[in-house]
Amino acid sequence: MTFSCDCEHLDSAALSGDWLLFSSSGHVTKRLTWLCGAAQRHGGGPGWHFTGSAEQLSAQFGAISEALKASEWAQVQVLPVRDGQPLYWQAATLPQWLTRAQTTWFPEALSHLKVAFQPVFDLRSGAVFGFEALIRAQVGQRLYGAGELLGAAPAHGGLHLFDRQARQAAIRQGAALTKSGNLLINFMPGVVYDPEVCLNTTFAACRESGIDPARLIFEVVETDHFPDLELLRSVLDRYRREGMQVALDDLGAGQSSLMYLEALRPDLVKLDKSLLIGITPDDPRTALVGALIRYAHELGVQVVAEGLETASELAAATALGADLGQGYGLGRPTFERNLAAEAAACQQIQGQEQPSNYGSDSGTAALSITPPT
Repeated sequence: MTFSCDCEHLDSAALSGDWLLFSSSGHVTKRLTWLCGAAQRHGGGPGWHFTGSAEQLSAQFGAISEALKASEWAQVQVLPVRDGQPLYWQAATLPQWLTRAQTTWFPEALSHLKVAFQPVFDLRSGAVFGFEALIRAQVGQRLYGAGELLGAAPAHGGLHLFDRQARQAAIRQGAALTKSGNLLINFMPGVVYDPEVCLNTTFAACRESGIDPARLIFEVVETDHFPDLELLRSVLDRYRREGMQVALDDLGAGQSSLMYLEALRPDLVKLDKSLLIGITPDDPRTALVGALIRYAHELGVQVVAEGLETASELAAATALGADLGQGYGLGRPTFERNLAAEAAACQQIQGQEQPSNYGSDSGTAALSITPPT
């Protein structure tokens, strides 16, 4: 079935009989053809045309969410038209077009990327180890977070571009911080189809910013969702050939995390946040956390405990042998380093009762964290 629409703005959509109407919330400003090839209840046949207004559509049909409740609509493809011809290479599933219609801000966001930096501390010495770069985007008065950006990017065909520009923004905006510590930068390995090609802009940004490559640590996000171990190895090796360090995330979150840790031997690995949330001395998770940390150390890998918010969590991470720590309890992400606020936060968490009986043989925990200078 083909549905052609001459409306400049559609703000309601639904399935009714042979009609498939789609919400575009003002995003579509030209004639579109909707090709519903996978809708089993519809065969071939002529197309249906509607040239009314958005108000007429709203009055006649319900919500698009009702249409999506039927699973067969998940594979409906949508083709935009240019000069009367469908653009097959821009075909997308109906949910993708829905996301695109609801995230019309994304193209502009790519031009307004901002980076917040969260401090990472050495849990033994209390010194600043470095800063993690966390991508944001300012569009008008609205600040979009990394989750919103990553959720919108695939629907706009912009995941590769977003990942590349986010890495470049982190390097350029965080260059000054590398004088006092390392810079941790997230990246998505799935967009790096050829490390010899895809990482050149990252390396160029590093050279242009005058950063010592050894100060950069590139962290793989969602490691468990990336099944191609050999490609991932080649990506990390390419970073290392440039003198940079690499890190993996979510140790302990999935069955494959230990396999990746052993096979790739990163410089750093981050513990899954769920392992330390609300942990206490008699928590059964302490045995697991301690074992994971010891295993990482046997492989020569430093361990980062993230998401630390309380004195108990900080004490547990330190007593169980974690090397580095970060979290709101130690320092929040900021665009400009607010040293006074970080100092106050550190003093507050240090002033709380700090349990130390976690059964670790890793030595005495040094809990005096010093804010970055």
